[in-house]
Amino acid sequence: MSAGVKKIVGWLAIALVAFYLITNPDDAAGAVRGIGGFISDAFQSIIAFLTSVFQ
Repeated sequence: MSAGVKKIVGWLAIALVAFYLITNPDDAAGAVRGIGGFISDAFQSIIAFLTSVFQ
């Protein structure tokens, strides 16, 4: 892909995310909370594993 096409695709992706945030703010917030919860759970699992290994 050329640099121009990548730039257009990037701006379209940003526009779609902005449209989603504007039209469905509650759903967007739920999605962000879900992703945050997943990341939090993953880090807690890694910390628990490393704690068990080094005890």
